[in-house]
Amino acid sequence: MKLYFKTAILTAIIIFLFLVSFAVGFTITIEKSKIKSKQQLKGKNITEIAYIKDSYPQRIDENTILIVRKYFKACGHIVEEKSNIPQEYFGMVKEDFRRLFSAWEIDAFNSKYVVISRIFEGYCSHHFIVSIKDGRVAIFYSQPVDGDNLKLITPYKY
Repeated sequence: MKLYFKTAILTAIIIFLFLVSFAVGFTITIEKSKIKSKQQLKGKNITEIAYIKDSYPQRIDENTILIVRKYFKACGHIVEEKSNIPQEYFGMVKEDFRRLFSAWEIDAFNSKYVVISRIFEGYCSHHFIVSIKDGRVAIFYSQPVDGDNLKLITPYKY
């Protein structure tokens, strides 16, 4: 009986020490993460760390960049164009912008940039078609550029 009692006490002490060491380790880990977070915030501008609620509508301003992504199914290419957003869009919120560009997906919308994308059938403008026009060899864009498919007519006759 004495051996059983000693074994039970020893087991209880080991379990108790394990739980205490676990609790101490957990507490130390939590405190280190708090210190690290405070060090990351030190020296930051308040606007860099402020939390902006979703209920606050983001608006387009004069510094907003417009990124247009066009995905072409036939060739698999993605054409991306970046530009300053036109002045007539200044002050718009996402819903206003969505109404104007209803055929496009709005991938991102904030005061720094607006990203819209759309999938097109066919090929991007980096592909050409060689054919005959007026008895000469001609090169056409696969998709119209500025409303025209013709890129150039060569001096070579067919």
